[in-house]
Amino acid sequence: MGSSNYELTIEQKLELVKIAEAFIHKIEGELADDIGGILDPYEDRKIDNNKLTAMLWYIGDYISTC
Repeated sequence: MGSSNYELTIEQKLELVKIAEAFIHKIEGELADDIGGILDPYEDRKIDNNKLTAMLWYIGDYISTC
């Protein structure tokens, strides 16, 4: 993942947490529509946190290159 020397303020971090939570919720919703498909985040009817984390990291890495 990319990095930056810019230091975020506490206020910025709090606002970004809101955006991140909405983003994760959206992604989880999209993945839930793909149950049984290639992006299915579930293992034994539970979210596979490792798989979901890998997907989110991939998206974050992709965004950081744009």
